[in-house]
Formats: sequence, structure tokens, C-alpha cells
Amino acid sequence: MTASLPPPLPLSGRLAVPRAFLALALVGALLGSTTPSPLYGLYQSLWNFPSVVLSALYAVYAFGVLLSLAALGGLSDRLPDRRLILLPALAVVGLGALSFGFADDPQALFFGRLLAGLGTGALTGSANAALMDFDNLDRQRRAASLASIAFTAGAALGPVISSVALYLDFWPRSSPFLLIAALALLAGLGLVFGDWPRPAKTPACAERPTARQPLGRAMASLWPAFAMVCAVLVLGWAVGSLFIALGSTLLASLLPAGALAAAGLIVAAFQIAAGVTQFLCRRLPAGRAIRLGCMLLAAGWAGCTFSLAQGLAWGFCLFTLLCGVGYGASFVGAMGHLAAIAPAEHRGTLSSLFYVAGYLGSALGILGIGALIDAAGLLPTMRGLVVCVGLAAAAILWRGRF
Repeated sequence: MTASLPPPLPLSGRLAVPRAFLALALVGALLGSTTPSPLYGLYQSLWNFPSVVLSALYAVYAFGVLLSLAALGGLSDRLPDRRLILLPALAVVGLGALSFGFADDPQALFFGRLLAGLGTGALTGSANAALMDFDNLDRQRRAASLASIAFTAGAALGPVISSVALYLDFWPRSSPFLLIAALALLAGLGLVFGDWPRPAKTPACAERPTARQPLGRAMASLWPAFAMVCAVLVLGWAVGSLFIALGSTLLASLLPAGALAAAGLIVAAFQIAAGVTQFLCRRLPAGRAIRLGCMLLAAGWAGCTFSLAQGLAWGFCLFTLLCGVGYGASFVGAMGHLAAIAPAEHRGTLSSLFYVAGYLGSALGILGIGALIDAAGLLPTMRGLVVCVGLAAAAILWRGRF
């Protein structure tokens, strides 16, 4: 007798493996964005550089992302397989982690951050577009929540890993980055040998057998909505980048000397609050999530500034969590609205433009803030930001039609 073959898995089951490795790729890339945060104080003490250099280390990462997104943003929409972008991007992420982990001067730190940004920029737009392709194949709505959770998991685990390495004195300048390189390698192997669905290789052709419609025409009536979604992302990431780049340093100023490892966990707390919020808000209408997020971002940043002025470490931690909730709600809302308005044949391009806006806003913002802190002092700069964040949130709530 001939043994009967097992029935094929349902489409959603077959897509689970490539979805998982895409999420792992995003986690590995985003680990690189926040893992250095608790270590910045260590580098500053080693090489004695000012706050603007700390800000520039984050900004060069963001500019690397921008450069990559600008150069490669829509390329995955025109290639027969999105993995032709994803795999080289993972290789660059791994090289950036190794370069940063074995840096012996500030110039090497900047080079490692630039490579990490280039790899992350190439990866994020293509990975998000692939997740949207899978949603279209099995009629699920998982792209926004899965991408948001992967982003937040990577960003939250990064400072935890480096803080633990710092506390245990377990090669803190290199061991976290070896882990990032290993995760990038594992994700790449999973994408190569996993069951990648054939229709997802040519998303534009599979979904639209007719001629490709130009982006300007496809989005003719949707550009205002897209611009407002980008504004939400810029606001959320501008606040988030402040915590990633300076959160550990700010909290350390309120704690006893030698508490750098503990202070580094504030970045993880921010990201965990954001991740839990994204999970809870995944079924919330995008417009409601955006409005809730903007209000909490403004209120949370005002509370952080008040706590810093009063020397209240517990207050700073509490309002940091509130900012994380606002960040999570606004991000998942913006992602959900983008998924709803993006035409199928331009998902990669629009995802890349979306992240260009976010990274450009956060990079320019953090550079300016670092310079202002050196020139005017910490508290005056923080108070000015309360006004800026509040006005930006009010403008989005007033003008946005979500």
C-alpha cells in the first residue's frame, strides 16, 4: 500500500513561518537601534564627548536609515522576490553590529551606527510590504500589529540586554552586538530556507494583472491622509528618540552615582509600555488609537519635564511609561491607517516614505535637542519641548481626519 501524503497546510498555516522570520528580522534590526542606549554613558566617560555627540550617534543611525530608504524604498515593489532586498539588508545589520561592538574610538562607533541604519532602512520597508502581501493572500489583518510588536520587542530587548551585560560586566561593549549579528544570521537563514509563498514574490503582478498605475495617480486623493499619518509617526518617534538617545542619561542624573545599568532599563520600560499598548490597541480603530496616542504623548512629556525639574525619579519613570503608552497607540494607529490607504502595487514605496518621514523627524529633532542642551541647558530645552510637543499634538487632533 502507498502511504497517503498529509493534507497541505491551510494558507495561513504556511504563511506562519515566513511571517515569523520576517518578525525576527525586524526584531534583530531594531535591537540595533536601542542596544547602545545604556552604554552611551560608558562611552562618554571613556572618551569625554559632549551631549551633542551622544545625539549625533543616534542621528547618524537615523540618517543611515534615511539614505537607505531613499535609495531602495520602492525597489522591492519592482523585484520578483522581496528577499533580494531583505537578505543583503540583514547582512549589513550584522556587519554594523560587529563594527559597533568592537569599536575602539568614536569614529568607529559612528561607522557602526551608520551601517546599522543602512541595513535597518533597507529592511523595514521591504519587510512591512511583505507582511502586507501576506495579509492580502490569506485575508488576515496581521501586518500592522505584527510589525508594531516586532519593532517594540526589538527596541525593548536592546537596552535590557546591554544593561544586563553592563551590570554583570559581561563584555558589555561587545557581547550584545554579537547577539544582534547572530539573530540577523538566523533570520536570513530562515528567509532562505523557509517556505516562502510564491505569490508573495510578485505582489504587484499577482494582485494587479493590468499595467502598473503611477504612484501619483494611485494616491491622488490620498496624499493628505498619508501626510497626516506621517505627521503622527514623526511626533511619536521624535519623543521616542529622546528616550532612546537621552533617557538613560536623564534618569541617571536623578539616581545615585553608579546606577547607569539600572537607568538604562528606562528605555526598555518605555518600549515595553509601547508594546503592550500596541497589542491591546490592535483591534482599536486607527483614528481612535491615533487621537489617544497624541494626547498621552503630550501629557507624558510634560510630566517627565516636571519630574526632572523637581528631582523626582519615580515621577520621571511613571510619566515615561505614559509616554510609552502614547507612543504605542499612535504608532499602531498610524500603521493601521497606512495599511488601509496604501495601494497594493505601491506598498513598498509608501512604507519606505512613511519611515523616511519618521526617521528624518527624529534625526533632525535629536540633533537639535543635543545642541540646545549643550548651549542652553537641560531644563530650558525640556520646557521648550513641552510646548512643541503639545502644539504638534493639538495640530494633529485638529486637522486629522482619521
